[in-house]
Amino acid sequence: MFTTLDTRPDETSSKRRWLVLAVMSVGTLIVFIDNTVVNTALPAISVDLGASISTLQWVVDSYVLVLAGLLLLGGSLGDRFGRKKWMTVGLVIFGLGSVGAALSTTAGGLIGFRGVQGLGASLVLPATLSIITNVFPRGERAKAIGIWTAVGGLGIGIGPVLGGWLVDNIGWSSVFWLHIPVLAIALIGMIFVPESRDERNLGLDLPGALLSMTGLIALVYGIIQGPEAGWSSPEIIAAFGLAVTLLTAFAIVEAKSDAPMLPLKFFRQKDFTGAVVTLGLIIFGMLVTFFFLTQYFQIVQGRSAFEAGLLIIPASVGMMLGAPLSGALVKKIGPRYLVLAMAGAMITGVMLLTRVEVDSSTLSVIIPLGIFGFGAGLGMPALTDTVMAAVPEADAGVGSAVNDVSRELGGALGIATIGSFVSSFYRSNVSDALAGTVPDEIVELAGESIGVATVAAANLPEELGAIVVSAANQAFIDAMSTGFRISAAVLAIAIVIAFTLIPQHMRAEQANREPAVDHSGETISEPAVA
Repeated sequence: MFTTLDTRPDETSSKRRWLVLAVMSVGTLIVFIDNTVVNTALPAISVDLGASISTLQWVVDSYVLVLAGLLLLGGSLGDRFGRKKWMTVGLVIFGLGSVGAALSTTAGGLIGFRGVQGLGASLVLPATLSIITNVFPRGERAKAIGIWTAVGGLGIGIGPVLGGWLVDNIGWSSVFWLHIPVLAIALIGMIFVPESRDERNLGLDLPGALLSMTGLIALVYGIIQGPEAGWSSPEIIAAFGLAVTLLTAFAIVEAKSDAPMLPLKFFRQKDFTGAVVTLGLIIFGMLVTFFFLTQYFQIVQGRSAFEAGLLIIPASVGMMLGAPLSGALVKKIGPRYLVLAMAGAMITGVMLLTRVEVDSSTLSVIIPLGIFGFGAGLGMPALTDTVMAAVPEADAGVGSAVNDVSRELGGALGIATIGSFVSSFYRSNVSDALAGTVPDEIVELAGESIGVATVAAANLPEELGAIVVSAANQAFIDAMSTGFRISAAVLAIAIVIAFTLIPQHMRAEQANREPAVDHSGETISEPAVA
């Protein structure tokens, strides 16, 4: 039977459990803020370090690449050798990466230290959920995960606002110094966190760790670079080919291993597989929405980075309201209906955003974002709880890592795939609008991006520049609306998956190590809450 080194869930006092949740939430907040706070600093970094557009992309992507590639390994290390220990190591590594990034004087150095931050985050993020699973009994866990998700939503919302204010008033390095006091609070709080690990004392699955790490890195690299290099380019085909080869080898090794890093038997359970796939699809359609809107606010509507960050907050507020409510409702109505409600609300919000124009009012944007965020808050905790309940507590780090990999891959793939479509639509729209009106070289420049079009227009005669800006703005809005419709279609697919695979009732008990299977091969779920 699973035990902790210091204490068991039923022996952890209620007060201490919620204190542990607060510490885990701070750790999660650091990771989620870092995902968004850097974006608003990119223009200042470009000027100060002389970074090109592709270099700026790697300032963001190096963090995502390392984080996604090492999540499974990070979760496995915690399960085998102590979650508190490895989360603490991750927090320290993240802090060192933050200091290095703040002190960087070259773009290459900044990219390298962003990778160090990703390494630290890969040890922190899986540990937060697995520690929550360890200290909270099954009956309280959904509520705790709802709060954990709400804090993540807070990070998504306040990241751009903090970043915009810090860059405007202090400088771009301040977005990295910001992490240090928060990390200090988290490290002090770790004193109150009980240690836990898998009591079976399994060794590290080194072949599995190496194959999963390199395979995921190759996959994420292909996703990130696909839009820039071209999906049919030899570089991207080679990256995806390598990813398929390595991940297939990983599956073979895990299937034959006596102590696999990722027990593939978990995927025989419909609730586990359904929740993982649905979560990936939700994030696929979610993060790309913010990606478009930040450009719309700043470039099309001419708002400051700080104002653009403020306008994203309604989505964050919606998540913060919906997530705790999810923890209370999941026992009564079950995860399936919460996830269906989530997808329905998100589709409603994103379809309302297809109606925005150049001069759309603030209210016409923040109301759909509030609906969108509230829906996400309602369903995402239920999905995470379903994933974590479907794996034994001894393998909580693995379950948490799979949950996080699904999120990271979904977000990266959504931005890359839908972003590629939107870029193509934008280029075609600009060409149709400006062909024969302005010189061909201006048409070509304007087709690169809405930002390039705005810069190019500033160097043209006023009347001609106005024509280019007007055409580029409308072309971007039309392309963005098409992107929103694609997001809605992906969310509709999530509805089908959820209805088919997400259970109507949440598990009353944690899954056992060996999932029960009937003679037909169908997994038998644990007793459900009535």
